[in-house]
Amino acid sequence: MKYEISKFSPAKLNLFLEIVGKNKNGYHNLESLMSFCDYGDSISVAKSEDLSFEIDGPFSKFLKIKDNIILKTISKLESYTKRKINVHIKLTKKLPIASGMGGGSSNAATLINCIIDLLKIDIKEDFNEFLFKIGADVPFCFYRKTGLVKGYGEKITFLRNKIPELYVLLVNPNVQISTRKIFESFVVNSQKTAKFYDTKMTNKDFVKFLSKKRNDLEYPAIVQCDKVRKILKELENKTHSLLARMTGSGGTCFALYDEKKKLLDAEKTMKKVKDNYWVQRCKLINAI
Repeated sequence: MKYEISKFSPAKLNLFLEIVGKNKNGYHNLESLMSFCDYGDSISVAKSEDLSFEIDGPFSKFLKIKDNIILKTISKLESYTKRKINVHIKLTKKLPIASGMGGGSSNAATLINCIIDLLKIDIKEDFNEFLFKIGADVPFCFYRKTGLVKGYGEKITFLRNKIPELYVLLVNPNVQISTRKIFESFVVNSQKTAKFYDTKMTNKDFVKFLSKKRNDLEYPAIVQCDKVRKILKELENKTHSLLARMTGSGGTCFALYDEKKKLLDAEKTMKKVKDNYWVQRCKLINAI
């Protein structure tokens, strides 16, 4: 019988993110190709006599235990399962906060995965609805596979064909960006772009396709934090990137590379920039 389980909680990347309208409830309808990086946080869950929670890691000082999504997830999971959950949870926070990489959603999804395995919890038919109530990205993060996400995040089509697992450089300005403010100021762009087809693609074809797409939240994020614009220009002009883009609602930007040497050179270049950026090299992964 297992008494402790540890799992990797990966960073999420929006390889493109387009807002295609609003639904009747006022939520923005999006279309986004989402995948993961082989870098992120980690969560361990151990059986205990009561519920306890600790946070460590380089970004732990920016989180409060009281209002953390981890405890909110436990509360919702107890209501869903109608059972008391007594565990000790340890979150090692390696991702910047409010960075557009879905750290909180990934943490919530990873925690649920851990508890299901540890306590042998059965999943019911309405489980996806339960996940979505915790957060729009939580269902995607729970299943841990590359997919095309539509609607408010509730419509997910996992890919049959793997995308190229290119090298990635993540760069964050170390500024927390408000998602709420971005959506409040956002104006829907009706301009159509290339349609995504779930087919096998070479590195070249994949990057060519991505270059025809966009992240519609880049501009409102730049209005809130001009360092996002500077980072994108530096990635495009000072490194041998195939593509540079912001992920999610920012402010993390990413660049794609087809060779590890180019990635390492780019990492050195971005670490020399005197703007206190957080810089991390990693790789795209199709499934965890």
